[in-house]
Amino acid sequence: MARNRSSHLRIHTEEINSNDRNEAKQPRTFEIQQLMDDFTEATGWQPRALPSTPHETAKFVKGDDRVIPLRERVELVNVAMLDGLLDAEDLLDMPMTGEESAWQLLESIDSLVRRLNATEKALSHQEAKLATQVGVNVRSDEGNQLADRLLDSLHRASELTSSDAAALYLLDDATSELKMRSCWGMPAASLAHSPRNLRGSLADLEALMGNAVLLENTRIAPEWNCPEPYAAAMCVPIGSPTMPHGTLWLFSEHIRDFSDSDIDAAKAATEKILSDIERSVLAEEVLKTRRLNRQFEDASLVQASRLPDLQPLHEDYELAGWTYQGQALGGNFHTWNINRLGQINAAMGDAATFGTAGALVATSVQTIVETCWNSNHKPSQVLRKANEILWGTQDGDWRSSLCYLQVHPESGSTQLSIAGDICAYVIGSRGYRMIGGNTTMLALQPDSTYRNEQLYLEAGDLLMIASADVLAGTKRGGISQDILFKTIREMHDDPAGDIADHLARMLPMLSSDQINTFDRSLMLIRKRF
Repeated sequence: MARNRSSHLRIHTEEINSNDRNEAKQPRTFEIQQLMDDFTEATGWQPRALPSTPHETAKFVKGDDRVIPLRERVELVNVAMLDGLLDAEDLLDMPMTGEESAWQLLESIDSLVRRLNATEKALSHQEAKLATQVGVNVRSDEGNQLADRLLDSLHRASELTSSDAAALYLLDDATSELKMRSCWGMPAASLAHSPRNLRGSLADLEALMGNAVLLENTRIAPEWNCPEPYAAAMCVPIGSPTMPHGTLWLFSEHIRDFSDSDIDAAKAATEKILSDIERSVLAEEVLKTRRLNRQFEDASLVQASRLPDLQPLHEDYELAGWTYQGQALGGNFHTWNINRLGQINAAMGDAATFGTAGALVATSVQTIVETCWNSNHKPSQVLRKANEILWGTQDGDWRSSLCYLQVHPESGSTQLSIAGDICAYVIGSRGYRMIGGNTTMLALQPDSTYRNEQLYLEAGDLLMIASADVLAGTKRGGISQDILFKTIREMHDDPAGDIADHLARMLPMLSSDQINTFDRSLMLIRKRF
């Protein structure tokens, strides 16, 4: 006798077996309950959850994130009283551990288990992180291969579900329309059809909520708006209800029903499709990132080439220094030169921003400074000129700190002007003194005034100029002032280059999330004779 075929709409919602769910929650090989049984047998005290949470029988040793004292989570019960032992002879066979001793042992076990859980969690994160370091070869034509992969997935899904055609519809950026992006078993001209409005597409809306929509006879269910004129169809979601991407439609030319295996095959196809799309997107991002990294490296070399070398400018003076950028490009610089008038000019800049933006600001400031080498401007005039130029720039954050100085080699007379948070010290045999300046950064206001500081370097004096992060202490990637000045006093007779190199080696190591925001510069000028 022929079986009556059902022709109504069915919505398939996946259910998870409770036994499978419980098994999924117990992947641990370390048995807490066995440990508690051993504890009870050894001490005669049984740990139990407090009556307020009877369903949490062993949670007190699972090391959850909430730090709750152990004695507020569990209680110890004497098993001898539970067993109803009344004879003294029976009590001799039971462990005679005091309650306080049992608590101390249980607290030690609780601490060890928490450490074990934290270690396992850290290990899993570390292994997952190491898995991302595997060498992956990304093809430059990865995007071109996506069309073939999508077509192959649709073809395979159609064969496994005995369907005659398949189509992939993806949401637009506004999640208001569905556009066909790939199809199999249909004319290629279908790809040129206009997008479908998501409003009114009842089957697609139901699928995007996480359900499989089964239209066994589309003629008797026109309200579900099957997008193509087929007798039967199945619609499954691509993505998740919280992150929907589109729908996959499988069409049949005859009225039919769909089995659980058909639904599983369709869902497997959606996972493969989504994986291929994400792979293509990631491939494009990887290739783009690699190109940008090469450009950053080239720009970094150009920026580093503008830093001065250690060739002596004058026989009576030593100049040394370094600049370390937190990223390939950074917002710090130091520079020096001897102009046509025989004066030693030096400058240090520190942009308020980091990375590429900071590099643009630092390069602009350095260019302004170096155009003033031979102008015989006073340092305060150079700072005022730089402030006017940066303030007149319309967009962007051009705030920066700058120190500019001029040294007359014969007399040792030095003029210096500072804007922002750059620090300057004169260090001699009798101690050190700080040189003040205007703490207002460049490009903060148009009418900032800067003053010249006049000083005379005597034989052996060391002029140190450092960016703020160098003297910010070890917690912020710098060196504490006490240690820095102590080191300089101990190495006072050493060459300036050796002192600068030693201070560079004293800089603390920064974590990956810190290093990107620290650009550091230091400059030393010493008068030999």
